[in-house]
Amino acid sequence: MPSAPSAANPPESGDQAQQVRKLFTEIEVAAKAKDFTTAEALRNKLMEIDSMALKEIIESAEIIEKEKSEGLDREHLAIWDRLYQDLNPEECNCLFYSMKKLVIPPKKILLSHGAYNTRLFFIDRGKVTIIFPRKGKNTVLAQLGKGCLLGEYTFTSISLCSATAVSHTEVELYCLENSATDNWHQDFPGLYEKINDFCLKHGSIEDISRWKSLEKRNKPRYPLSGSVLGHLLNKEGQKTETYFRGSLSDISMEGCCFDIKLSKKATARALLARYLLLALSFGEDSEKPAFNIVGKIVKVSFHMHNDYSIHIKFGKPLTKAILEKVVKKE
Repeated sequence: MPSAPSAANPPESGDQAQQVRKLFTEIEVAAKAKDFTTAEALRNKLMEIDSMALKEIIESAEIIEKEKSEGLDREHLAIWDRLYQDLNPEECNCLFYSMKKLVIPPKKILLSHGAYNTRLFFIDRGKVTIIFPRKGKNTVLAQLGKGCLLGEYTFTSISLCSATAVSHTEVELYCLENSATDNWHQDFPGLYEKINDFCLKHGSIEDISRWKSLEKRNKPRYPLSGSVLGHLLNKEGQKTETYFRGSLSDISMEGCCFDIKLSKKATARALLARYLLLALSFGEDSEKPAFNIVGKIVKVSFHMHNDYSIHIKFGKPLTKAILEKVVKKE
C-alpha cells in the first residue's frame, strides 16, 4: 500500500503539478465568491506545496486583489475619499476587508465614558450624539454624522473613553477592531501609521481634549516628586504578586500620574482599566509610604525609549488634609 507524501517522501512531479492546478482553480472559485479568507489559505497551501510555481502564485495573488477591489463599497469609498486616496490598492483592500459593516438602531450605546474601547468607527450614515456625564447630569457635547470618525481617541492613544456615544438615529458604519491590525506591521508596513495620522488630522482629538478638561476643572494638579509602588489587583479586588515601581510626577485630590519603563506597548495597553493598590512615598521618608490608596489606570502615555506615564483615578478622592500635607513636603 503506497504511503502518503511527506517531507522525506515528496510527491511525484506529476502529482505536484496536478495539486497546483487544483489549488489554483479553488483559489479562483473562492475569490470570485468573495471568500477571501479561504482564498488566502489556499494560496498559502499552494506556496507550501510548490514554492517554485511562480506563475500560479503571482496570478492567484492578482486574482484575489482584483476580486477584492471589485467588491469594495463604492459609496463608502466616496465618503472616505480623503482616507483612501492616500492608500495604494493593496492597502485599500486590507483596510476595507479588515472592517465589519454594522447597522445600529437608535438609542444604542456605542462608547461608554470611562470604559475600555478597542474599536474605531467610520460613520457612513445617521447621527451619533456625544454625551458627557457631569455633576449627575448628561451634557450633550456634539453630534456626529456622515464622514465622522468615532473612537479615534482610544485608537490613537492608550486611554479610556472620554465621553459616551449614543446612536441618535439608525446608524450605518464600518468598524475596525484594533486586533484586526495585529499583522499589518508585517504584511502592510506603514498602513497602521497612515490610519493613525488620518485620525489625528481629521478626527475630533482637539475637541476631545477640551471635553476631558471638563473633568479637571476645580481639581488642580500639583507637580510632586516621590516614589510609587503599585500592586495589580485581581477581579475580586485582592492584591496580586505583580507590581512595579515608578516616579511620581503630579497629584490631585482625584488622581495622580507617575512614570515607569515598559518593554512592550502591548503590556502598556494591557494595563488600561486595571486597578492598583498604590503606596506613595515622599522626600526623606521614601521607604515609608505616606498613604495607600486604590486607583484605576485611565490612560497610559508613551514618551521615548520605553518610557511611559501612568494616569490614575483614585477610587476615593484624597482628603484636603492629606493632599495639603504631601504637597507641603515638596
